[in-house]
Amino acid sequence: MMIAASYFWSDTFNAFIFGHRPASPTLADIVMLTGLDITTTDDGGIFNRKIEYKVETYNIGDWSGYV
Repeated sequence: MMIAASYFWSDTFNAFIFGHRPASPTLADIVMLTGLDITTTDDGGIFNRKIEYKVETYNIGDWSGYV
């Protein structure tokens, strides 16, 4: 679906260009696609926090190694 949608993306307008009009993703669209929480208030102190977890990553090479 993302590959099909990327066909209509315009870097000039930063929007999808369809036959009837341009359309750009809204914040509600991003929430539905990613599940990110947008209702929590920002306390502004993210840079002073101690790291509580670490994401384990593996060296897989390049993009073809990932796919």
